Amino acid sequence: MVGLAIGPLGGGPIETRGELRESRAWSTMKVPMIVAAIATGRADWDAIDAAITRSDNDAALLLWHGLDDGAAQVESVLRAAGDHETRLERRPDPRGYSSFGRTVWSLPAAVRFYRALARDEMLPSGETDRILRAMSRIVPEQRWGLGAVDPPMPFKGGWGPSGSRDGGYEVIQVGIAEPTVIAVAARAEDFEAAKRLASRHVPQHPNAP
Repeated sequence: MVGLAIGPLGGGPIETRGELRESRAWSTMKVPMIVAAIATGRADWDAIDAAITRSDNDAALLLWHGLDDGAAQVESVLRAAGDHETRLERRPDPRGYSSFGRTVWSLPAAVRFYRALARDEMLPSGETDRILRAMSRIVPEQRWGLGAVDPPMPFKGGWGPSGSRDGGYEVIQVGIAEPTVIAVAARAEDFEAAKRLASRHVPQHPNAP
């Protein structure tokens, strides 16, 4: 299964395609969490860079634990971006996955957040630029799907085991490809299959149908 959401960077309706309308956010939720950390004056830019460019979970948890009420503060960031529906997962996971990463995020809501970020609506422009530059320096092994489009775009990806009754694996990416913002999610039997499925449906991707 695969799904896409595409919206103009300048604002306006968000178009959806495919069967999937939502996914666990996984590491794409690290960026709203980073915005919350910056907004509360607790920015550790070394940790921010690692959490974005390498998707370093320890760095992300360092930022998360620096928040007073992470779930409420990240939800506040999402509301400011126009997402009035997403509620962060609060239950602990026995496998050790972060609660913010296990949050169910609709693809249109992900587009709204990343669009607001790119439009300097979430942070002062200097801090926004630092985040977008980090999103443009994702490590090579994570550059599939949106990360393989030419010209390159700032993007963030995430992945993890699917919570559906059918099992399998899911991937999600959100990218800022002016003049649009794109979110793509895919679910398949394993990580590699989900990556291939997402990549085949990315607009302008060389393998897109």
